[in-house]
Amino acid sequence: MPAMSIAALVPKVAPKAKRPAWDLKGRVQDLDEVIQKVQQRNASLEKNLEETNGRIASLEAEKCRLNENVVIKSAQTEEASCQIQRLTESLKKKTEEFQEKEAEIRALKEQLETLQNSYKNLQQMYQDETSALKSSISSLTCSKSGLQAQLDATELMLENEKKETKLLRAKCSGLELDKESLIQSNSNLEAKLREGESERRILHNTVQELKGNIRVFCRIRPPLPEEFRKSMTLANIEKISEKTIEIQQTTDASLNENSTKVPPKHEFSFDCVFTSTASQKEVFNEISQLVQSSLDGYNVCIFAYGQTGSGKTFTMEGPADIVDFSSPNHESNLGMIPRSIIQIFQSISDLEPKGWKYRVESLFLEIYNERIQDLLNSQNCQGKIEIVKSGSKGTDCKLSNVTPAEVTSSQQVFELLKKARINRAVAATKCNEHSSRSHFIFQIKIFGENSITGEKCDGTLNLVDLAGSERVKESGSAGDRLTEAKAINKSLSTLGNVIMSLSRKETHIPYRDSKLTHLLANSLGGNSKTLMFVNISPENDSLSETINSLRFATKVNHCNIGTAQKRVK
Repeated sequence: MPAMSIAALVPKVAPKAKRPAWDLKGRVQDLDEVIQKVQQRNASLEKNLEETNGRIASLEAEKCRLNENVVIKSAQTEEASCQIQRLTESLKKKTEEFQEKEAEIRALKEQLETLQNSYKNLQQMYQDETSALKSSISSLTCSKSGLQAQLDATELMLENEKKETKLLRAKCSGLELDKESLIQSNSNLEAKLREGESERRILHNTVQELKGNIRVFCRIRPPLPEEFRKSMTLANIEKISEKTIEIQQTTDASLNENSTKVPPKHEFSFDCVFTSTASQKEVFNEISQLVQSSLDGYNVCIFAYGQTGSGKTFTMEGPADIVDFSSPNHESNLGMIPRSIIQIFQSISDLEPKGWKYRVESLFLEIYNERIQDLLNSQNCQGKIEIVKSGSKGTDCKLSNVTPAEVTSSQQVFELLKKARINRAVAATKCNEHSSRSHFIFQIKIFGENSITGEKCDGTLNLVDLAGSERVKESGSAGDRLTEAKAINKSLSTLGNVIMSLSRKETHIPYRDSKLTHLLANSLGGNSKTLMFVNISPENDSLSETINSLRFATKVNHCNIGTAQKRVK
């Protein structure tokens, strides 16, 4: 509280008329009055002072309290400042977000405008369609009465159908009973079918045994275009029956005008004779039953024999220029090997519904200079191939360093056959420009099992294209060709000796005298079915070799090796 001056505290007294100087008593009296008033004023001032001091004390206490409040407020102010700073930053972020939202709102407004325009367009379309629908409704309303009439008729038909359905359900119950009996009959028929398949195999084998376990077919090669161009003389070969041919040398009439000597005629009989016009299909039809026997669990061997250039390779494989055995363009010329492959896999497919499952393995071998080679290994990097085990009683022939290729389709076998043809030894001689210089053996092993009957069987089919027989003098062989010719003629001679020993039923059969007969021991005697094609050339100059081949084939045809046994496990 600000200090007050004394003058301020002294009460103002209205001035009185100034007494004259001589009136001292009056003046003293006036001064006393003034002093009394001053004392009264002082008393009031002291009271005010006390009140003021009390107020000052209370103000001091208030000041202390306010100072404490100031400290608290200062802390609160600092905290508020920090909070303001945080809020400022938050406000900044919110402002940025707000700006982003404003941008989104602007984009949404643009979309809204677009949608509004689309809505207007759709509304206009709706109005147009509504108009169209109204007109349609009018027409539909008109047709409603007609549909109602149809509906009534349909309901009547439905009632009739329900009645018929009840009758049909009654019939279905009877048919279900018939169905169960038919299923039972079908099961019985399937069992009979399996029994029939087993009986078919037995009858089939009986028929093959009646035909003979070693059969010989003769096939006459047609003249080649180059033989016509060179005007070569052809021998007089005549088929006088289905199984018999007659052959005679053709003489030059200009050189033998005065000669009365007529060349002798030679007659030969075999199981079947094919003339030069016979197709590959006709020939295969005669051997297809033997191929079927290999599926039934028998060992079967089919081989082509004859002089070089007589058509053995054509008979067994087909033309040399075939690159795709599955092509329809080559179907008519396919040889016995590709046709046998096709039949085997077709039969496997046909027998699957009867419970039969088969596993098939194949080997492609050649015997060159009395050495067995794997034709699927073009580098010949494998070890020496030897016959580990072989027998004439149907036992499998075991070879070292050879792994059979497992095949599941005819196309797979065709690919392997093409590779084997490339690797086979072929050379030119005077008798044949592309003479086969080795014996080619395609072997396919078939392992079958019937999951229904539990029957198991395995058979082996050997298809052999023998190297061409030829006289060394006529073939003009020399050097390597001479060595090859000697090896070929020795193995073919051993084959003849084995056939003769079998026909005479000798105790010792010289299978081991050559790799060919050793390898085919289980297909030439005992548990096997064998067929030989004797291929002959129509050339007049080859007549002596032709007659030798036919004589050898006749010996084979007269051989009896016993009854083949089915290999059942």
